Amino acid sequence: MAELRNVVGKNIKTIRKAKKWTQAQLAEKVGLEPVSIARIETGLNFPKEENLTSIAKALNVSVSDLFVAKETDKRSTIKYIQSAVQGLDKRDLEIISNLVKTMSCC
Repeated sequence: MAELRNVVGKNIKTIRKAKKWTQAQLAEKVGLEPVSIARIETGLNFPKEENLTSIAKALNVSVSDLFVAKETDKRSTIKYIQSAVQGLDKRDLEIISNLVKTMSCC
């Protein structure tokens, strides 16, 4: 069950972030406390059926969409890497650049 909680939580978080909503905004839309959304997204709690239905409706997806383990798509990975390196200093950026060059050469 823990793995299923993690899949559902991760999907909720991914969809919520794609909508640029905070946990508090989603919580308000479904009538839960923000801490409840946080616990669901991290896989600590599994939502009750009525809450799962409300979350899916608020996110404009089917409940079954929340249960599908999705592979990270390339665009999402690139976007994540871009945001992760934004605050790095020149030295760290050079290290990452060299790593990417090394990985893409072969």
